[in-house]
Amino acid sequence: MASTLLRLGLWVLIIVLAMYVIHESFEDSPVSEYVPTGLLQKGLVAGVALLLAGFAFRLLQKGADTVKKARCVVCRTPIPAGAIYCREHLRTILQEEDERTHMTKIRRK
Repeated sequence: MASTLLRLGLWVLIIVLAMYVIHESFEDSPVSEYVPTGLLQKGLVAGVALLLAGFAFRLLQKGADTVKKARCVVCRTPIPAGAIYCREHLRTILQEEDERTHMTKIRRK
């Protein structure tokens, strides 16, 4: 979400900057009437607000990632970082996958 807010804020600022260039380049023509200065000011405030919100969310997101613990998808017990399942459920899932993919019978002599 933070990256979305940052990108949106940057795009708004780019559009406002382009509209400002059009407004200042064609001051004496009717084209400048299509871009009122009030709209430019509101767009600038909105773009800056989106950028600040994006930076704030990024900081909060990094803080939340350091605090939260990794948990097993099935039973929600704490697990080491980088793992998806606890040892018990990992063994169960691997055994089920092994049985599913190895359909041949073992011959006994």
